[in-house]
Amino acid sequence: MEDDEELREKIMLPALRHAGFDAVGLANALQLYRMWASSHFDLVLLDVGLPDDDGVEIARHLRELSQSLGIVMYTGHGRSVDRIRALRAGVDAYLVKPLDMDELIETLRNVRARQAGREMPDAPNGGGWALRRHGWSLSTPSGATVALNHAERQIMGLLATRPNQPVSRETLIAHLTSDVEGFDPHRLEMLVYRLRRKCIDVSGEALPLKAVRGVGYLFER
Repeated sequence: MEDDEELREKIMLPALRHAGFDAVGLANALQLYRMWASSHFDLVLLDVGLPDDDGVEIARHLRELSQSLGIVMYTGHGRSVDRIRALRAGVDAYLVKPLDMDELIETLRNVRARQAGREMPDAPNGGGWALRRHGWSLSTPSGATVALNHAERQIMGLLATRPNQPVSRETLIAHLTSDVEGFDPHRLEMLVYRLRRKCIDVSGEALPLKAVRGVGYLFER
């Protein structure tokens, strides 16, 4: 959320999309609340000074609506009292202008990684797949445990936050590496193949991780 159109459209959005984020630019709180009713957001990046509302109050409202949402705020005010006010409102990270886009992107990735590292809740029937031990293992419907390495944890942590929703290859790759352009997409396919194979070898059960043609992967729950 940034009311400066040139900064939003010509600098921030291109940089975020190049880094693998599925980013949407909004100019004010009204636009956000209208989109919130019909869209799902994993992260919200917002300026404090907006034309129709105070960014900290927006953050407070968003946190009341969702405890899992990642909220990153940026502002020209770097005073301790301003940071504390934002953190008390539920902000995950607080950056001070002028923005360095590399720092912003890494901050967003770190917030997203912390979200993905949280444990998945049990399936409603108590017999589904679940992410355990802060994301370092999967438990199967029969109760077996499949240990995950770092890359597998990153992939499953992200997919688990969007059950039954396809996640693009670009988004998954951006979650694995900061060098998106230098990453061979076949490495992602091999990682998924080995994870599926590991689950079958350990438990005899097939991980419900499905390829979506032309898009990426989804985790069925």
